[in-house]
Amino acid sequence: MPGKVLGLRSLIYGKFDSESDFAKQLGWPRQRLSRITNGKKIPNIYEAKDIADALGVDIDVIAGFFLPQSKE
Repeated sequence: MPGKVLGLRSLIYGKFDSESDFAKQLGWPRQRLSRITNGKKIPNIYEAKDIADALGVDIDVIAGFFLPQSKE
């Protein structure tokens, strides 16, 4: 998952100066976001929706960072 969370971090830093600023925008404690961006926690559907909305992307983009990819 390390490469995937780097993609999420790239989106975050494309719109915010820091993960702390992004956590404030979400109304979350910094530690909650940190667990997600460090790959220690997979966001639930509500967290993924909050992240997507705050970043202005479809939830599919956020889900793609955390869901296993099909090898079809």
